[in-house]
Amino acid sequence: MSLNSKVVLSSLAATLGALTAWVLVDFNPFFKLSETTTYTSFMQSLSEQWFVGAIFGTLVGLSIGYINGLYAGSTAHLQRNLGWGAVVGFLAGIFGLSFGQLIFGSLYVNPQTLPPFSPLRFIFFLMGVIVRAIGWSVIGFFIGIAQGIVEKSRKTAKHGAIGGLIGGFLGGMLFELVPYIVPPGTKNVGVISRAFGMVVTGGAIGFFIGLVETLLKQAWIRVVAGRNEGKEYIITKPETTIGRAELSDIGLFGDRNIALTHAKIIAQQGRHLIRDAGSPIGTLVNGRRVTECFLKDGDIIEIGSMRLEFHEKATASKVPRQVDVSSPQAPGIPTTPGVCPYCGSLKDPRTGACACSIGTGVPDKQEIGAPIQQPQMVGAAPRLVGVSGPYTGQVFQLKEGETTIGREPGRDIELPLDTTVSRRHARIVNERDSYVVYDEGSSNGTTVNTVRVTQQALKPGDIIAFGMSAFRFEQ
Repeated sequence: MSLNSKVVLSSLAATLGALTAWVLVDFNPFFKLSETTTYTSFMQSLSEQWFVGAIFGTLVGLSIGYINGLYAGSTAHLQRNLGWGAVVGFLAGIFGLSFGQLIFGSLYVNPQTLPPFSPLRFIFFLMGVIVRAIGWSVIGFFIGIAQGIVEKSRKTAKHGAIGGLIGGFLGGMLFELVPYIVPPGTKNVGVISRAFGMVVTGGAIGFFIGLVETLLKQAWIRVVAGRNEGKEYIITKPETTIGRAELSDIGLFGDRNIALTHAKIIAQQGRHLIRDAGSPIGTLVNGRRVTECFLKDGDIIEIGSMRLEFHEKATASKVPRQVDVSSPQAPGIPTTPGVCPYCGSLKDPRTGACACSIGTGVPDKQEIGAPIQQPQMVGAAPRLVGVSGPYTGQVFQLKEGETTIGREPGRDIELPLDTTVSRRHARIVNERDSYVVYDEGSSNGTTVNTVRVTQQALKPGDIIAFGMSAFRFEQ
């Protein structure tokens, strides 16, 4: 579920909640509004105000809390959001409607009692619309801050309050305008006003709470690989937890290798810092294992089998990347800072030399148009070098005959840290001095240079991926 989908679902859920509230208000056999109630007075007694406000606020708050809890992806989040949404919505409905009705009753003058061409007629009409809108906006305001209370986030509360104010104000205006839109002499004008006003107000509150939160976001995480691919999480708290715990702010479920609290994203000096929480398998940023580092827009975070993309407005490049569209681009070779992209060994920090370096001299010039020669391993045994995933930088030697690969114990190359790898995933066979990879019916497939294959002859430099783990074939 993307953030845009969440906005739409919040609006629809709040609309449904408000519609249910209207049905309970006007068709409740146990509590009938007084017969003298009209759209101008709305309610004559405090008990009626509390009844209508409580029903409306509770159901709208419950509906928005349900969507937010569902989006978080765990039962614990759902229960917490439902509970707080209902409680805060209940209080918001009672206080907001009572407050609005108090102001409305003290300031409202029915414009229809004034002479038809009196300038005060239009002024009092606008005053009635604005005062009614203020009352409903108070309800939206408190419902909006409910989710901030749940998440213990001032930013979420602020964004929700802004969205709730806007939605409540627009809905309250419509509530007061409906009687002037329906044909004269229409019966039950008060019921019609409540129907349109409550339903539109509820939907507007849900819509604008989600919209403002999306528009004002400063940093967010998008899942690009793994469970819930495409899902986005807005970062609003001073400290955002990532892990497998039910109440993690960014829940990564389904991979037992991920710790309950695996890492944290900490807001610091206008930037965001990721800190590993002492997890057994570690946290990778752009293929490099880190304990703590500042993030920038576009960074890729790897946690177990999950891959997350970090976005931040503060570090986002304002210059679009130039892409050569004249010819298709070949897939690049993933690299890790300080590691040779060809042999997988650490480079000398002073000279840049590695295990595959030959000599120390370099040609004075390169003939224009001549292919660039890659350094070759001399006498090196065929092997796989990890270039992406939990096995980045690790080297696995291939057998002379057949090498089996998978997650179960006993495979020649065991990959237990990557749960996207099948128990019996693939095998690499030496056939007439050529190595061929065979997929063994794995769930997530085997790719060679990003193309999924069932069998494929390998050549040096090919990138082979088993699940989320990628390796370079060296011979």
